[in-house]
Amino acid sequence: MRNSTPLRIVIGIAVIVLLLFAPRVLTIVQIRMANEIAYFALFAVSYNFLFGYAGLLSFGHASYFGLGAYTTALSLKHVAGMPLLASIALGGLVGAAGGAIIGFFCVRRKGAYFALLTLAFNQFLWATAWKWHKVTGGEDGIGKFVPKSPLNLGIATLDHNQVEGMYYLTLTVVLLCLAAGWYLTKTPFGNTIKAIKVNEERADFLGYQVNRSKLLIFTIAAFFAAIAGSLFALFQDFVATSSIDLGMSTQVLFMAFLGGTGSFFGPILGAVIYVYFTDWVSSLTNRWEFILGVLFILLVLYFHRGFIGLIPTKVKAIFVTQKGS
Repeated sequence: MRNSTPLRIVIGIAVIVLLLFAPRVLTIVQIRMANEIAYFALFAVSYNFLFGYAGLLSFGHASYFGLGAYTTALSLKHVAGMPLLASIALGGLVGAAGGAIIGFFCVRRKGAYFALLTLAFNQFLWATAWKWHKVTGGEDGIGKFVPKSPLNLGIATLDHNQVEGMYYLTLTVVLLCLAAGWYLTKTPFGNTIKAIKVNEERADFLGYQVNRSKLLIFTIAAFFAAIAGSLFALFQDFVATSSIDLGMSTQVLFMAFLGGTGSFFGPILGAVIYVYFTDWVSSLTNRWEFILGVLFILLVLYFHRGFIGLIPTKVKAIFVTQKGS
């Protein structure tokens, strides 16, 4: 599609307007679901930086989601007067630091070795959270840490203890992160990551710093995942080991593949479908996880590009930023 940028801008503005006015027409339950979709969408997009753009299949992405969640919870609970926004930023930075350390060991490995090493680190962090009861609360988790006073934004206040207030806080942070992520894919660094995915040996031969670039995208993905984890902690006002376990790593992988890793917007679509579908199916049967497993098998066998691959080509050309993986 020729010069689709103006159309993208119009569609983007229309979507933002709809999201801003959504609480006026949605029920409380629907607003809570929209909030959940927002931070899971950011989580799924962060995973897509690894797999969709860099070709790195990680089984331990929940490590950074959990680091962000626990950091935000602990900072708000134990640091007097900790600003809410600062706790989110701190969660992102701790997640990025964790990503840099873990990535330093992982990016030098390829294929199954890389995937299994990310899984090993994830299990190590989960076991730490499980056993370190004095700090993390172990299986009991940490709760009741969100401050009750409204968030002062200078020109206005935002009551994050209300469902609508938390929705707007989450939406703002997620949109800013998604905008930054979208911009990153358009930079020379974004093109470098795509080149490394296509042919790592050729990229190295041409002079690209392959391991350094992979470590940087690994760290950036960890940062965004940790921000999503921080928003998750604030929304739930509770953090437990379920935020950092293998199940959470599986969820984000499922969301990314469900929407399609060949597009920046695919994982966002995947998060929307995943949250709504699991809510609907779980209301019908206790065996909803079995149905999800069957859906994933069908997806792998017959829909390699995810649900975004079902969108007509002319429409998809507006959103797709790279060829499907």
